[in-house]
Amino acid sequence: MIRYSKEFEKKDLILPIALLVAFLNPITQGLEFTNPVIYMLDHYAIYGAGVLLGYKLLRTNFYLFLLGAIPAGFWHIPLFFALGASFVQYRTIEELTLFLGGLVAGGYIPQMKLSGKVGALAVYMLADSILSIFFILEYKQYTHECYSFLAYAPSQLPFVGISMFAVMNVILIYAIIKILRNASIF
Repeated sequence: MIRYSKEFEKKDLILPIALLVAFLNPITQGLEFTNPVIYMLDHYAIYGAGVLLGYKLLRTNFYLFLLGAIPAGFWHIPLFFALGASFVQYRTIEELTLFLGGLVAGGYIPQMKLSGKVGALAVYMLADSILSIFFILEYKQYTHECYSFLAYAPSQLPFVGISMFAVMNVILIYAIIKILRNASIF
């Protein structure tokens, strides 16, 4: 079940809209076909915009939270990653499902207990760290060596993994500050 939250303010739209505009424009979209760092940052931005909007606008349940997490994993399976990186039709489906997944997942976060939030953060950090390591190690499953239609070369992948660790650290620091503020430590 999805309910609308009355805690929403117009200022809550600023960051999600900025993320969507930054990554859903012809220039950035064009770069994503040849630059895997921008493609991965697009995933964070689109899913993150959905999470932020869902967090403020909606109230969902645990099952929708789990359903919302599926696109974040699915689009990083090598074949689907390659299809989204190479063809605009798949990219459209990818970005729509990432955004909607973030929306319904974000709608459950306000209802989670602290242990659930920490657990979800830990699962995200573990999964993202594993994927980052695959990129740093230049796994060929994410390159043109495995999928001839994909423009990414193995030598481009370590930069993707490093950028993912940078984003993870920003998210982790934000989460720690948020948790400590809610615990009245700051």
